[in-house]
Amino acid sequence: MRFLVASALVAGTPAHAFQLWGTGPLAGASVQIMTDAEMRYHQTMLDDPGRRVADGPFELFPSMKVNDYFEQVSRTNVQVTKGALSIGLQVDQVALFSNRYVLDGEDMQTVPLYGQGVNSPFKDGYFLVEKMFVKNKWDAVELTVGDTYGSFGRGIALNIVKNTDIDVDTSIRGAKGVFRLGSTDLTAITGITNQQQISQDNPNNSIDPNTAHVVSGARAEWFGPITLGIHGAVYSFARTSEPAPATPIERYGSDLDAAIYGATIEANGVAGLDLFFEGDVFDYRAIEMAGSEEGRTGWATYGSVAAYPGKAVVLVEAKATRDTERITTFSTSEGWEPSNVPTLEYERVITEDGAAAVNSNDIMGTRVRVDYAAVPGSIMPYVAASYLVDNDTDGLHFNDSPEHIFHPMAGIEYAANHYAVQLNAGHRIDQRQDAAEGADRMSHLDATVHIPLFGEEALEIDIDAKVFEWGINEQQQADFTEMANALAWHHGERWIFVAYQDWTDNPLIQSEGNLSDDLYGALEVQHKPSTNMTLKAFYGAYKAGIRCSGGQCRSLPGFEGARFSLNGVF
Repeated sequence: MRFLVASALVAGTPAHAFQLWGTGPLAGASVQIMTDAEMRYHQTMLDDPGRRVADGPFELFPSMKVNDYFEQVSRTNVQVTKGALSIGLQVDQVALFSNRYVLDGEDMQTVPLYGQGVNSPFKDGYFLVEKMFVKNKWDAVELTVGDTYGSFGRGIALNIVKNTDIDVDTSIRGAKGVFRLGSTDLTAITGITNQQQISQDNPNNSIDPNTAHVVSGARAEWFGPITLGIHGAVYSFARTSEPAPATPIERYGSDLDAAIYGATIEANGVAGLDLFFEGDVFDYRAIEMAGSEEGRTGWATYGSVAAYPGKAVVLVEAKATRDTERITTFSTSEGWEPSNVPTLEYERVITEDGAAAVNSNDIMGTRVRVDYAAVPGSIMPYVAASYLVDNDTDGLHFNDSPEHIFHPMAGIEYAANHYAVQLNAGHRIDQRQDAAEGADRMSHLDATVHIPLFGEEALEIDIDAKVFEWGINEQQQADFTEMANALAWHHGERWIFVAYQDWTDNPLIQSEGNLSDDLYGALEVQHKPSTNMTLKAFYGAYKAGIRCSGGQCRSLPGFEGARFSLNGVF
């Protein structure tokens, strides 16, 4: 469920800090504390258990909602800064309440909080120092020890970054150095992957211990009239079937499973154009990834050209990839990916079908977008179109023959006199090469409209709808329609009252509505008692579904119940 203005209010919270007193090395340092805490009441809608009649069925007690439970989760970040020195710490915590009941004398759990291998002194609670780092900058050197992130080029070889849009935060716990030598920058990074274990926005269920994979990479960039770069990353992945080492550092003794190396070239302002190109080679050595003992080689290319004729901005992108998704063989089940190729997709409308193209092992295509400043600073329409050829028919694909995907779009942005409109619409056709398989078709529209009323009062309307029609599949699925709408009343700068509505008849959605099987409804109140704090109270339900961000897709669960959250910066 999306609400742009509310999200922007939280993301734009100004930072506040206080200083440390004393005479030690950190005396006078600035301290910033960021807190994000939630209390959620989960209405599970599970059948109530009852007392088993001897040698007979259960005797049910419908009034006993013993499967409903409370979940309390918090994330606290502390950052200490003094000059060029930064020290960071993130502490995550989760606890479940009313999660246990007794059935026939046996202690039962509605939700197991964590699985084997997670050590906690509490039956339904978990406390974890999730991230920690020390970073210092000098004139030509920047060093980080602890949890850090890395991305080279467009993220094809290495893209281990924080992705809070889909509740993913995998870091590299080790060391990172950036060295500036004249017109050349050198970056080196190495460490053990540190996957976020406690979810902040999604239900915590059967938490697994962190799986320690080894990642190392390096990049060199030369800055001149043209920026040239070379980079490489190597991976050694842990296997769940193997016993965990005594210490994660022992993973460095494992054989390399994959290596990715490539180069980039970037030129800005050349004949009025901004140019970028990247090419990468994937060297798979592990049998599980290569599919054979002989290994396998994959590759990816991506390029973009931006031009600025008159009031227009023209962007052309193109890509071609082969066997790039094999790099996610060991990490997909953990909910994150170590590298991503630009998708050329409009990620808001990715469905079960579109996710197959996002994760294709054999795809190529192009995308063109033209933005035009009809009234600079006020009216900006655009048109866009992508064309992809997806030759992969394995994995998530429903089709048995290659697809030609055509996706034209148009939209407009308008802002004047406190009015604002953002609208996007398009129609996607996935034409199967075998005419007997037909084509998948999707029409979609989303819009956000901000309307000032009087004084500081304003309304915001958020509309998101799509209609999907399947082609002919071996296991035929039903066509479906989805809608996700919101109506928000802004009462001054401190209060927002929101009504949400979701509707879907998609049989692949793993959730049921609270108003009917297909209809979900919710109410939310947001309050900002100060510029550095936001409180939210939510009651209702929203549907499950696929959400994509930055080329990574994740199946997110639905929710029904109540939620109270506090987000503050101090």
